[in-house]
Amino acid sequence: MKHYEITVSNGDYPLTYRCSTIAEAYGCLETLRTGLLHDREFDMDDVMELLVEMLHGKVLSHNCAGWSIGFCEGEG
Repeated sequence: MKHYEITVSNGDYPLTYRCSTIAEAYGCLETLRTGLLHDREFDMDDVMELLVEMLHGKVLSHNCAGWSIGFCEGEG
C-alpha cells in the first residue's frame, strides 16, 4: 500500500510519521507547522499541491530544512 512518509530532523533521532491519505499527511504537516517546526515557513497551499503531485507520480519526494516527505510503497 502506498503512503506518505514525513520525517522531521531531530538530531540523532529523526521522527517519522506514516500517513495513508492526503488529508492525513496534510493534517500532520499542519500540526508540525505549529509544533515542532514552528520556526519554519510553510505555505499550506504549496504543501497541498506537493501532496497531489506525489499522489499522481509527478514527484516522489521533497526535502526542506528540517523535514522531508516521500510517497512510498509498503506498509503505511
